[in-house]
Amino acid sequence: MDLSRTPARRWLSPVPWGFALLAAASSLTYGGDHAVNAWASTNLANMGDHPVEALITSAFLFGADPWACLRSIAFVGAILAFLVIRFGNMRAVALIAAGQVLGTLVSEGLLAARIAAGQADPALRAALDVGPSYVIVSALAAVAVAGARRWHRWTALAALAVRAPHITSGLTTLGVTPVGHVTALSTGMLLAWGLRSSDANRYLHRLTARAAPLQTEERTNGRALST
Repeated sequence: MDLSRTPARRWLSPVPWGFALLAAASSLTYGGDHAVNAWASTNLANMGDHPVEALITSAFLFGADPWACLRSIAFVGAILAFLVIRFGNMRAVALIAAGQVLGTLVSEGLLAARIAAGQADPALRAALDVGPSYVIVSALAAVAVAGARRWHRWTALAALAVRAPHITSGLTTLGVTPVGHVTALSTGMLLAWGLRSSDANRYLHRLTARAAPLQTEERTNGRALST
């Protein structure tokens, strides 16, 4: 049975539900807590002190507005469900984790280089930078490239088109957030393309392996009939 087509895999996957529940609990509880947000911020100060904790916690803080928070979480849960339908739980987690980590490392690394070169204010080392935007952008890009259903891909493309002004705003000035967005988007696209190609190769290999015994049997039968 193809598990990617079963209702349980489609709607009850632990990744989108788990992410949504954790995000709702953390955002509604700590979304407006400045101390928590400052600790979870993926800025240079925190990346040098507690990088793993900041990278994880930041992705689950959607803000202080309860209704906006829940709407955003519902949307992200749906996109993650599309991702799981296509790639499974573990690969979906690896993909969005790569978007979050690479988006942060590239954007903050560029900021560190600009500060060292005197091109950016050193105070930006402690700037507030929380939220799941790198996770969202990488997931949308992956679904747009390799979604399991056509309407999944079109939904992701439409969402990316709507978010494009926000994703790229400030890119020409090398702002941390837009650089991170573009990095996360590129990461999602490239990883999804690679995984899709890998899946296609495995599928072709299975077809070839199944066809080989049939071809051997046909040749054997042909020789027997000819004699």
